[in-house]
Amino acid sequence: MRKLALTLVTTLALFAQAGCASDTPEAVPDAGGGKADGYQPLEPEDNQDEIDREIVEQLQENHYNKVTLDDDFSEKFFNAYIDELDGTRGVFLESDIERLRDKYEHALDDELKEGETRAAFDIYNTYQKRRIQIDQWALDRIEEGIDSFDITDDESFDVDREEAPWPEDAAARRALWTQQLENQIINLKLDDLDDAEIQKRLTQRYSNELKQLRQAEPVDAFSAYMDAYTHSYDPHTDYFSPRRSEDFNIDMNLQLQGIGAELRSKNGYAELVRLIPGGPAAKSGKLKPTDRITAVAQGEDGEFVDVVGMRLDETVQLIRGEKGSTVRLQISPADNSQTKTVKLERDKIELKDQAARKQIIELERGGETVKVGLIALPSFYNGTAEDVKKLLRELKQADVAGVVLDLRNNGGGALGEAMKLTGLFMKSAPAVQIRDAAGETQVLGDRNSGPFYDGPLAVMVNRLSASASEIVAGALQDYGRALVLGTRTFGKGTVQTLLPLSEGQIKLTQAKFYRVTGESTQDRGVTPDISFPATVDPEKIGESALPNALPWDRIDPTVYPKSNQLKGMIDTLERQHEARVADAADYQYRVNRIELAREQSQRTEVSLNLAERRAEQEAIKQRSLELANAQREAKGKPPFENYEAFEESEEGESPQEQELRAQNAGSEDEIDAYQIESAQILLDMVENFAAEAEDQDAA
Repeated sequence: MRKLALTLVTTLALFAQAGCASDTPEAVPDAGGGKADGYQPLEPEDNQDEIDREIVEQLQENHYNKVTLDDDFSEKFFNAYIDELDGTRGVFLESDIERLRDKYEHALDDELKEGETRAAFDIYNTYQKRRIQIDQWALDRIEEGIDSFDITDDESFDVDREEAPWPEDAAARRALWTQQLENQIINLKLDDLDDAEIQKRLTQRYSNELKQLRQAEPVDAFSAYMDAYTHSYDPHTDYFSPRRSEDFNIDMNLQLQGIGAELRSKNGYAELVRLIPGGPAAKSGKLKPTDRITAVAQGEDGEFVDVVGMRLDETVQLIRGEKGSTVRLQISPADNSQTKTVKLERDKIELKDQAARKQIIELERGGETVKVGLIALPSFYNGTAEDVKKLLRELKQADVAGVVLDLRNNGGGALGEAMKLTGLFMKSAPAVQIRDAAGETQVLGDRNSGPFYDGPLAVMVNRLSASASEIVAGALQDYGRALVLGTRTFGKGTVQTLLPLSEGQIKLTQAKFYRVTGESTQDRGVTPDISFPATVDPEKIGESALPNALPWDRIDPTVYPKSNQLKGMIDTLERQHEARVADAADYQYRVNRIELAREQSQRTEVSLNLAERRAEQEAIKQRSLELANAQREAKGKPPFENYEAFEESEEGESPQEQELRAQNAGSEDEIDAYQIESAQILLDMVENFAAEAEDQDAA
């Protein structure tokens, strides 16, 4: 079977804070910000004006979203560029923003039309100088010693600064970064590091940033500027410089081994965007999207290297290594829970690791054991439909009462395979409409006479079900062919294409998906018939959480046959579901853990008092332990003696981590609470249909 090299797909320059330097044709006012030794302003390269014009032309002619380059767009673009560089509003001074806004807020549209990059380098250069000032000041401050920081007072630190004002002057910025350092020190102390190790780690962190800032090249400034421009159209349109094009086009057969994850740079962190199905990260059950990597170590006992502020490509090189070797990652979870260390063995992903797999769930109903088939499908790869057809044949031979198709965490893939898969469950019919930038609509579906399987069917989805998986779930729901269970899907209803430039490439959105009802999957996704509590925060993950996402809309529906038999039963099924899960220990444990994580992730301020933070951490540990032991008591199991025993157990994983591990393990021992409840709902549906048929016969 063809092997797919396990590589890390890097999305570079989404946040250019640590790895890029800027250029400015003008001198930047010092404003008392401190020294910026080693600062070398960058100049635009001769070819960048031409590339600028090429990108503008491609977007104007081919992008789905028809944008007018005027002052309103210029303002939007300006704000996007500032946010691209300083999303946490801690680098620029208020006076910088005022100066730059006066010069460029309504001028960027004209510069784009003329192929000018003066603003790109002026703004970027200002950012670079301010960032160098901060890092040099931070290193001097850290050199004074960790014990010189006061982490005993009652101050708090605002961790959500997206809407915060910029520092009024250099003194206000120093005060802000003093709090930032105090928060970082507390985080490291909570990881049981001593002062010497903390000083070493923070020195390494800010030295890394300073090194990267001083090594910046004109392409870094230009890429950040073009990222802000393309993302002003929509979040899936990107400019790839020649270097980034090489990363994007990595041959999947190269002998590069990693953990199987897609990373991006955000606010100086390497953040997990997606776990590759079948890879070490997904199989571990210890990582999830939006987790941040703060340090990397080699082998069982290698020293951790701090990667906060490091260029993303350099972080990736630390994570890659020989197949079978060990890499250890320090992870800062996005839900603000305790930092943890995750040990992974590097490997290559083989096609079989991403393939559909089946399990059989056995449930007690009316004193009898009833079997339900479960097919987990992590992605739409070439051959998906044939693999699923084979599994369906095996499940039919096993005499299952119904089938649950698990599309959770399925980010999409081959659209043709999605069409073929839909055709396994219903007769030949339209499944999706695609409208292009010219307004032309195409209707796609499977042409086989089908269906191969016509028995009871449920489809599981979650917030990370995107693109092709949303099309399948939406089509089966629209035709009344399957119950859709879980949470609202991602909402990625757009189609991208890759176009060459004289140097590099551009990926742009050229079409949108629409259901047979005429409703788009864009932004809103697919709403389940029966909802489960979300294991991720939909305000942070999903199309609607992305800036400048294209809006939901509708077009004319296509002609399609629909059965309303399922729709009339949903209220009854939901009541049965709610009554059952009220007493289901595993399900309620998951709900309670989700609520605890949500409480933590919604905090926008943290205390800068170490004792208070330790107490908060212990309270969270105690609450987690109490929830786990309540679950074990309900199941007749002995309680955990302490938090450490709980943390090492499967119960210690977050709900999303349990979900990912269950999907990637392929063992009947790894069936999770939502899969079991989905099978229960499917059996409710079977029994309700049988009861209705009996009533009709009696009548």
